[in-house]
Amino acid sequence: MLAGIVIIATNHPYYGRMAYNLAVTIKASENFPVTLLYQSPAINHLSTNQRGIFDELIEIPSEIPGGWGAKLYLDKLSPYHETLYLDADMLWLPYRKPSELFEELNPYEYTGITEGKTGDPNLAYYFWADESEIREKYKVESVYQWRSEVIYFKKETKLFNKARKINPTVALKSVKKFGTGIPDELYINIAAALLDIHPHRYKWTPAYWPRLFKDVIKPDLSGYYLISFGSNWASTNMKKYYMTVLKSAANKLGVLPMFELTSKRSFMPERQKM
Repeated sequence: MLAGIVIIATNHPYYGRMAYNLAVTIKASENFPVTLLYQSPAINHLSTNQRGIFDELIEIPSEIPGGWGAKLYLDKLSPYHETLYLDADMLWLPYRKPSELFEELNPYEYTGITEGKTGDPNLAYYFWADESEIREKYKVESVYQWRSEVIYFKKETKLFNKARKINPTVALKSVKKFGTGIPDELYINIAAALLDIHPHRYKWTPAYWPRLFKDVIKPDLSGYYLISFGSNWASTNMKKYYMTVLKSAANKLGVLPMFELTSKRSFMPERQKM
């Protein structure tokens, strides 16, 4: 298959529910191919009809880690030549179609969101290790702050293979964990620097993320493709907005929006001290 969207659902049923909701909003915008990469615990509770929202379901092999680690195998797992990967806890907004985004990104081999870089960091985000130590240990001139909730890539990209070979806990003393694990973004930051990969557009923002704006949702999001709800905590306003977008898409498709947005720290032990 030439082009499609990939979502990952691993570890917890929450991610299967969020992946279903995201797929509903994508399909309401355009009947574009959507594949779910999953581990069984994440989707066992989904009905046959709910699973049918996806064009393909691919079980992640047991030797590949779940959670953030699965992203580093996207080149092996995606069935598409051109892939748009999306984190499950997002919704597609009704203003623009997936095909429009693929048209914009088609000339590139790999790209994604960057919050900042060496000399111009976004202090509200992370490199996931000390930026100067990364440059010193890996002998690179500059490092981007890649954010991996939206990634576009072609099969031939070398980034994921390079990222899988990196062992930052051996090279770096300043690794920052998120919960109990190391985010995939640290591996991507280092691999992209080593391969001299740059974003197609610096500080590109296809998704509006309220967390970076004190949980405020702007009244006009028509300039965005998606809205992200990736955070430990979901405010009442965010929950209401989530259900408004989801219900509109579900009504258009004639399906029920079964799953509400929930604060992750309310049910995930590893998130409660973060």
